[in-house]
Amino acid sequence: MGKQRRQKGETKKARRRQNARMLVSITSILVLILASWIWYDSTREDTDLSAIGQGENVVVQVHDPG
Repeated sequence: MGKQRRQKGETKKARRRQNARMLVSITSILVLILASWIWYDSTREDTDLSAIGQGENVVVQVHDPG
């Protein structure tokens, strides 16, 4: 039951190529997810002004050229 039957014309080389494509696709998706998470975390950290002064009340001057 657990064995897969080969389809007609499917060779080892074709299966290896298909497995390589799947591996590349999965790796690409994981890299994109990781990059998105890192980007989101860094932008959130840049806009968090509560980190300045480590909890103490401080005066912060924000330069917003836009």
